[in-house]
Amino acid sequence: MSDTPDNALPVSVLIVDDEELLVKSCGQILSSEGYAVYSEGRGRNAMEVVRRHHPDVVLTDLMLPDMDGLALLKEIKKLAPETLVVMITGFATVDSSVEAIRAGAYDYIPKPFTATQLRILIGRAAQQVRLVRDNAQLRDQLKRHYSFENIVGTSDAIQKVFSVVSRVAPTDASVFISGESGTGKELIARAIHTNSRRSARPFMAINCAALPDHLLESELFGHEKGAFTGADVQRRGLLEVASGGTFFMDEISEMSMELQAKLLRVIQERRIRRVGGESEISIDVRWVSATNRDPDQAVRDGVLRQDLLYRLNVVPIRLPALRQRKEDIPALAQHFLRRFAQEYGRDNLRFSAEALRELSEYDFPGNVRELQNVVERIVSMCLPGQEIGLEEMPEELSQRGGGGAGGVRPMNIFNADQPFHHAKTDAITVFEKEYLQDLLKRHNGNISQAARTAGIDRKTIHRMLSKYNLESRVRE
Repeated sequence: MSDTPDNALPVSVLIVDDEELLVKSCGQILSSEGYAVYSEGRGRNAMEVVRRHHPDVVLTDLMLPDMDGLALLKEIKKLAPETLVVMITGFATVDSSVEAIRAGAYDYIPKPFTATQLRILIGRAAQQVRLVRDNAQLRDQLKRHYSFENIVGTSDAIQKVFSVVSRVAPTDASVFISGESGTGKELIARAIHTNSRRSARPFMAINCAALPDHLLESELFGHEKGAFTGADVQRRGLLEVASGGTFFMDEISEMSMELQAKLLRVIQERRIRRVGGESEISIDVRWVSATNRDPDQAVRDGVLRQDLLYRLNVVPIRLPALRQRKEDIPALAQHFLRRFAQEYGRDNLRFSAEALRELSEYDFPGNVRELQNVVERIVSMCLPGQEIGLEEMPEELSQRGGGGAGGVRPMNIFNADQPFHHAKTDAITVFEKEYLQDLLKRHNGNISQAARTAGIDRKTIHRMLSKYNLESRVRE
């Protein structure tokens, strides 16, 4: 089997006509343009060529000795619906041309035609063929990138996630993903879409924390011209664009309660109204939502409507923090090493056993995203063929720099390459965990004393202990 990508192959054209001179001259013209050319004089023989070679374009006469050209067109569309068919009409009557287009022809060309007319028409068809190939290649790349194989890890925690994702992806059930910032919520959302029956349709994503309320509403629902200052043209919203596909809402608990109420109505009625508009527009989307909060706690805190959560949380997926599946860190690190080594042209890079051990001992408050950034930073500073040892490790990972007990705490608890809200969440995570650890250490794990010192409720400490998996360090 050839390894040549489809978009690098020449566009193939099958010429079907019983006039030998026309077939020969058309073949010479198209061959000189770089097309792969087949030719047949009879419709039945042409069908066999279509079966064996699946030509990209068929140029066929409307009148053939053994069958009607329209009948051949219909047979081709059944056998190879992606093949473009151009009809040659002996007389350019409106009726025959319209009938051919209605039957599925790409276009028609009347006899007699010039070489220039032929080049232009087949050139347009070839451009569409290449566009379809490019789109198919892009979809294949996306499918490989967001396949289940790229959800890296063998730990029980991530395998449970993998099991749920693989079962729910082929359905249209709404999915609600929760997990700390950087755990890969959008990767899971894209994997669900890519492995669903909607994969050929749009995947649209929005971060509800990234926009103020009035802009978020316009992004979701679109707006009519003149709906507000600056609305100079009509604009379709992301929900309208995503119709037929999947809509992913990240950090949904950051959306205002008023806008959550409008969203709930859209989910129930499957209709939207653009900002400033009067008519309603039907939409068909699959809902995937995410938050870095505990969803039930977000409801108790009054930042997420319970009725909206009921609608969106048909299938819940909880992503574990990286510190809760440390056995996956070596595989993830190797995965990112291969990706960035290829991207930066650093062949044959490898981690030493000591380097992998140090990565595995670090808590990674920024989770998989932080590990990815760390590996990219390491690769960018390496030479091809280098073994990555302890000296190449960022200082914050090492015992010297704060990765282990008794070290200096890492100064870089956020990454300025991240969006503000993600960086803020990561910084808060580090602060909360370290504050809690020091607080409990000072009071020998006594929660009541720790709560009084911190001026917070004991329930809050219990919730944080559960969040950071620190229950074993406490006593009542």
